[in-house]
Amino acid sequence: MGVLGIKSLGGLRKTDLFGGIPLEDLQDCQHYFTEYRFNRKEIVFSPGKFPKSILLILEGKLRVYLSYPLGKEFTLTILNAGDVYSGHTRAFGQALEPVKIAAIPMEVFKEMLVKIPNLVLGLAGVLGDALKGSMDVIESLVFEEAGVRLISLLLTWARNSGTKTDQGIVIRLTFTREEIASMIGSSRQTLANLFKDLTLKGLIKVQQKNLVIKDIDGLKKYRQLPAN
Repeated sequence: MGVLGIKSLGGLRKTDLFGGIPLEDLQDCQHYFTEYRFNRKEIVFSPGKFPKSILLILEGKLRVYLSYPLGKEFTLTILNAGDVYSGHTRAFGQALEPVKIAAIPMEVFKEMLVKIPNLVLGLAGVLGDALKGSMDVIESLVFEEAGVRLISLLLTWARNSGTKTDQGIVIRLTFTREEIASMIGSSRQTLANLFKDLTLKGLIKVQQKNLVIKDIDGLKKYRQLPAN
């Protein structure tokens, strides 16, 4: 933990929220930011840890999830470098890889909104993206079953980070099976059965560190089929 350094200040400007803010304006507020680092699997935030702070992801990737009795969890979203989060929710955040964040008190942030007009535009964009992401999660839970949610997740990964090869579209698996199951609101056993079914149909191939989408058009059509 420490005051935000010059190097991290540059990382701050890569966030969606502060991307359009002149460096000199950020330097004037630099001492209000506190920098934190976390190792993989560490809990970055929990209910009540940052109740009056805005959190900015400078490096790494973390999972935002809800925790229920008997160890059941449900993943809400994945935050990447450049994303912004408010610490007042009842969700947990776990580092999926080494993570660096910057925290700023909510009251200071409100003062910055008054002093730096461009910050309001950045905030509007962030809130719009957050709302869209929340609606996507809600619609998926309400209207789709686990198999359809899995295919939607795979198609999103293919579009955002997939690599085209002769075998198909290769997706680097940076999540455990438990984490993927949590993302689609199912158990690890259900996920294993879904992977097996898609593999037998020749749509995907699951490897230890990668997943290959062998027939992306077939995967899209499969998502549209009615449940048996």
